[in-house]
Parts: sequence; C-alpha cells; structure tokens
Amino acid sequence: MATTSRRKPPASKSVFINCPFDDGFMPILRAMVFAIIAAGYHPRCALDATDGAEVRVGKIAQMLGECDWGIHDLSRVEVGDGGLPRFNMPMELGLHLGARIFGEKRHKRKRALILDADRHRYDQALSDISGQDIESHRGDPDEAIRCVRNWLSEHRPRNADPLPGAAALQADYRQFQAEIGALMAPRRLDADDLTHSDFLFAVRDWLKERGADA
Repeated sequence: MATTSRRKPPASKSVFINCPFDDGFMPILRAMVFAIIAAGYHPRCALDATDGAEVRVGKIAQMLGECDWGIHDLSRVEVGDGGLPRFNMPMELGLHLGARIFGEKRHKRKRALILDADRHRYDQALSDISGQDIESHRGDPDEAIRCVRNWLSEHRPRNADPLPGAAALQADYRQFQAEIGALMAPRRLDADDLTHSDFLFAVRDWLKERGADA
C-alpha cells in the first residue's frame, strides 16, 4: 500500500496522548484515538513514528510543543516487576504543564485532560497536582470515550457545532469494531494485528465511508 506524506495538523487541532502502550492498555488507547478523530481532531503520540536514532524525550517534547491539547493517563503509575514505579507518564505531564507555565505565548493556551483509573488515587502518588480536575475512566473504553468527548466539547469555540454525545460515540465505536475486519480485508490487513498507523487509517477510512468528517 503506497503511502504519501501528510502535513502536520495545526496545533489547535492536535491532541497529544501520554499513556502506556502495552497490550493491556491498548483498548483504552484505541477508544481514545477513535473519540479524538470522530470529534474532528488529530491524535499524536510516541507511536506515530519509530526511529531508533531519535532521542525519545526529544521526540515527545517536540510533539507536546506541536499540540495545544494533551491527554495524560496516570493509571499506570504503579510499582512494576522491578519494584520501582513507572514515572514516564508523570514526567510527560510535567513537560506539558511546564510548557504552559513557562513557554511562549501560544503554549499558554495548552489544555490538559488528566486521567486515572480512580479519580482520587493520584493523591497518594502525585500530590502536587491536588486541586486539578482529574477524570476517571475506570479501565473502561466507554468511559475513556466519554471523558475525551466531554473534555473536547467543553473547550470548543462558542460558535462551533456541538459534538455528538458520548453515548453516540460509544455506539459508533462498537459499530466500528464490528465492521473493521470487513473494511480491512480488501487491503490485506488483519484487524487483530494493526499497527498504530494502520489503526489511524482504519478509523479515518471507516468515518469517511459513513460520511463523517475525519
């Protein structure tokens, strides 16, 4: 399948996703990606491009700088097999907040959605952000869609058309999941083994088939 280069989307429509990328979290990530695209925005994350020669934190900082929106999931700030907690997600949240506080004028418009599996769990691990609004997806893809949709909706321009409701997007996602296999088969892609870029293509292709704006 031939690929063509695409211009980077504008910062005002770009949503950086800071979350785990393991198989256990993938249902939440993909639900969030679907909600972002269905709402007319562009998801960005460290999975967008793989380059072994690129310094990871540099790539993340660049992406954060190119996005006015950031979703930061703290549900995996927990002790791993090695007896140490995972600090990647809090660090990236810190980069986002630092850019908003100390960055150039345009960075001060950055908005963040902070997610956790339990709304009050972060108090024990990251008390410095106490007082900020934390949303909980409870490990449920439907709840992740609701959180993302409502956050994007709350900060839309006043003259913008409203987004479809959370229940509508949740239903759309279930339909997409039911139809993705047939959609990808002519392209010789296995719906159960899609890369991140293939999944982005599948969501946009499905929305295009339905006549939605993606």
